[in-house]
Amino acid sequence: MTKRMSKTLATEIADRTLKVVNPANRPLALGEALRRHGFGSAILPPDGLPADRAALVAWLLATYAD
Repeated sequence: MTKRMSKTLATEIADRTLKVVNPANRPLALGEALRRHGFGSAILPPDGLPADRAALVAWLLATYAD
């Protein structure tokens, strides 16, 4: 069973991920943030991480929704 992510944590992780200037490094920042909070790594969408904050939060919540 995987952990469920709160909206607050998803927002914090999305904000930190999107602050990374180089988009190629954002998956690395996301993976590190997920590990730091005890979540397993996620399979990224085929078109890459969403560049929009709301879309990234929604993706995180959907990915870690139980």
